[in-house]
Amino acid sequence: MVITLSYPALLPEIRHYPGGILPKRSPDGIGHLLIIKMPKEYILAAKLSGFIKMYLAPVEISGAKVVGLLTAFFDDHDEPLTLVTPLMDDDLSEDLFAALNSQSLSVHFFDEHSREHFVFKSKAIIPEPSRQRIAKNFLLRNPMQLGSLLDAIPHWFSLRTDRDDLEAIVIEFSEMEFGDVAIQDLQPKSHQYHGARGYSHTQVERKEPGSYQEEDIIRCLSMCFEQKQIYHSPLRCHDKEEVCDILVVTRKRVLIVQAKDSPNTEAISHQKISRKRSNVMHALNKAIGQVKGALGYIQKFDHTLDFFIGDELHGVNIANKEKKTLIVVKELFNDQYFEYSPPLLQIMAEKNVDVVALDYPELYKYCAHLADEEEFFEAYDRVVETAKERGEYPRLRFGVPQ
Repeated sequence: MVITLSYPALLPEIRHYPGGILPKRSPDGIGHLLIIKMPKEYILAAKLSGFIKMYLAPVEISGAKVVGLLTAFFDDHDEPLTLVTPLMDDDLSEDLFAALNSQSLSVHFFDEHSREHFVFKSKAIIPEPSRQRIAKNFLLRNPMQLGSLLDAIPHWFSLRTDRDDLEAIVIEFSEMEFGDVAIQDLQPKSHQYHGARGYSHTQVERKEPGSYQEEDIIRCLSMCFEQKQIYHSPLRCHDKEEVCDILVVTRKRVLIVQAKDSPNTEAISHQKISRKRSNVMHALNKAIGQVKGALGYIQKFDHTLDFFIGDELHGVNIANKEKKTLIVVKELFNDQYFEYSPPLLQIMAEKNVDVVALDYPELYKYCAHLADEEEFFEAYDRVVETAKERGEYPRLRFGVPQ
């Protein structure tokens, strides 16, 4: 069953859910649903491999033994894409374990914008060690320790053994009930920004990423900014070349957004990690060059910034407004920030303009968790100040008690 068509009453909860794993009992009372809300790269990796693995990671927090959940999506055997879920002694954990033990389980893949892409009839294979960890109920009870658990689980996974792989829960997809479709959005409310075509479409596999990614970024930004403040693909007046991918102009600020993505295909998904790391640096350096060009154009204007959207001339007031830049790439690796940071800090010093680089899933988290422009830029400014102080950009964590 496709949730979007068969159980639409669940959609508001899915839309409100910021992302991750959401287990539910089927509304018809027959079996369980495992809703996985993640970006397209995770969905494609799961579809291509035909399974996902769930590791019940045994870790110690403040002297107490607990388990956390790490779900692996195998685009790479040694370093797969991962999702960390800090299990607590609550309904979500109870519902998850019930779903894993269900004789009738379907896995539903939604992207971050709550669009349902795939449905698989599935079966969970639970090795005895994992079954024992479930039975012993080693679950976190103090929410103030969530941060420590979130740190401990990836560390455990980085040191995992062959035995840990064998003890992991495997969710096998036995039959695709729905998938491999292009989804089109014709809702006027989704296309109120400048440069909108009046419609948009998406699919998991993308041979040409450009417009797909930019429209997804605009969907994210629309959570924090009014759509009338967003300009898609502004063009320079003198030569009609693109200023930047997206421009956001508010009462107090100008945000220049430059996006860099790559195709989402089987060949790209299966690239070696070393190649993916190299691609990130190439994309980042290219985006930095484009940001310099955008700033060169925009900084020529003192009061009214002129540009075209298609054939329509726009003039927006930028007098006395803070100028900030945002680079969005496909993926950033936590252990590579010592490489990412120097060129970003250099352009920030050269142009005297704040610069932040996020990968797309991280941008979504900012926009999903931050209510408006002020909260967005409070987080943005915190990242910039920390980068200036420490010489390396941090990654913020959302939804965890501090």
